[in-house]
Amino acid sequence: MTILSKPHDLQSCQKFHPWGKTCSSSASQIWIAVFLAGLKLYAPLFLVPALIFKRKSIQFLVQRTLPEILRSSVFLGTYAGVFSGAICLIRRIVGKDLKSMAAISGFFAGLLSILIEKKSRRSELALYCLNQAIEVVWKMAAARKLVPLFKNGEVLVYMIASSILLYFYQNEPDSLRSNMNGLLKFFIGKN
Repeated sequence: MTILSKPHDLQSCQKFHPWGKTCSSSASQIWIAVFLAGLKLYAPLFLVPALIFKRKSIQFLVQRTLPEILRSSVFLGTYAGVFSGAICLIRRIVGKDLKSMAAISGFFAGLLSILIEKKSRRSELALYCLNQAIEVVWKMAAARKLVPLFKNGEVLVYMIASSILLYFYQNEPDSLRSNMNGLLKFFIGKN
């Protein structure tokens, strides 16, 4: 992805997607590849808890869990496809590469893809995307020597995030979703 942040010759988008002849076919291919990867990711993520904790029937799994797996996979595919297509679209509209092209494309990809997910999951996904965006911005700033890059800095971030989560579990359990409370009770025990 670092190639996307460096200016290129504008004659063709082939440098961005050499496997496809057009921007739309390349974005479609990315959508399909990420959708299939999403199925592999989300199938165990949704099925295992449904089987272990809820112990529901096959009918429940087909009616409830399968649509959630498909919706989340479409979300991922849409994000990746729109991101790829938006980069090419911005290049054509503006007529040149922008340093912020990836950020603008990511914003529009996130905005459109988040509408696919259920409203109850949007805040969780927004927090996840915010975390990823902060990490990307920090690493970009560190690569440009604007901020220091800490060795094992992700451990510090994990500790801070865990302490915030456990603070809310201990002091304000109603502010967490019921499944998060249940998961923490399962692993940690009651307050």
